[in-house]
Amino acid sequence: MKNIIVAAILCLPFYWGCGKTDVKKAPQTPAASKKAANAGEYQNPDYHGLIEEYHNILAQDPHNLAAIIALGNAYYDSADWKNANIMYAYALLIDPKNADVRTDMGTAYRNRGMIDNALAEYRTALKDEPEHLNARYNMGIIYAYNKKDYQEAIRIWEEILNRAPNYPQTEKIKSMIRTIKNELKKDAR
Repeated sequence: MKNIIVAAILCLPFYWGCGKTDVKKAPQTPAASKKAANAGEYQNPDYHGLIEEYHNILAQDPHNLAAIIALGNAYYDSADWKNANIMYAYALLIDPKNADVRTDMGTAYRNRGMIDNALAEYRTALKDEPEHLNARYNMGIIYAYNKKDYQEAIRIWEEILNRAPNYPQTEKIKSMIRTIKNELKKDAR
């Protein structure tokens, strides 16, 4: 029964992908890529190719956790949030305490508008790994921008600043806190 569920989970992204009508750009030639890089343009990876490659790996080894997570990340990076959630759920069947995967799953839920699911994933990530700062940071984002609970967002972000003053998002957090506090002061007038 477990093998049937695993097979179904692996096949769902393939079947959903068949119904899409958008056309992916063909990979650039090396000369075109070099020209774009020289122009300072960012080039998106060929997600379709990556996704296909990870599906091929998983066809041979359906329990390959690294490939499952990588496939979820390829879907995530290509903004295919639903398939990212499917692959992250599959990864969490194998490694349920993986806070990084759980946090990415929460963010994919948030991007799908499933705010309560996202918060649940962040909370579980923090239960499993209390020092997981990205889960905490993303919770603050939800409280500020989705729930409009600005005091809770500020509390969460200040907790990050106290725990890890050199966190990569420190300046962004400080800026968001300042902006929110300034807006709250304006509203109080």
